Amino acid sequence: MLDLDLAVLDGHPEWRQVLLAYNDDIDSVILTDPETADFVARGFRPRIREVDNVPADQMTRVHGKLIAHGLLQVEITGRTGGMLYQLTAIGRRACLRLAGAVEEESLELASA
Repeated sequence: MLDLDLAVLDGHPEWRQVLLAYNDDIDSVILTDPETADFVARGFRPRIREVDNVPADQMTRVHGKLIAHGLLQVEITGRTGGMLYQLTAIGRRACLRLAGAVEEESLELASA
């Protein structure tokens, strides 16, 4: 299944960019909200609204596609917490593979 997911991500670079953004570290300031603190402790984070090279009007569609493909999961957290997102196990593995591919490309370019 992971190879299929990577093929889908290769065909949609904007999906890849958003997925990798969820793999980045988050600002610990959001831990101060008691309604979301438990979710953040379990790896959830607020929705990412901006990603380089991804038009803002496509972010909702990209989130939906990542959820539909099982790469991202969403949780609704009460009245003020809103929606929080987390990489699934498949999403984390895809990020690791994508990061490895980027490192491999960098090494190839450096040796050329």
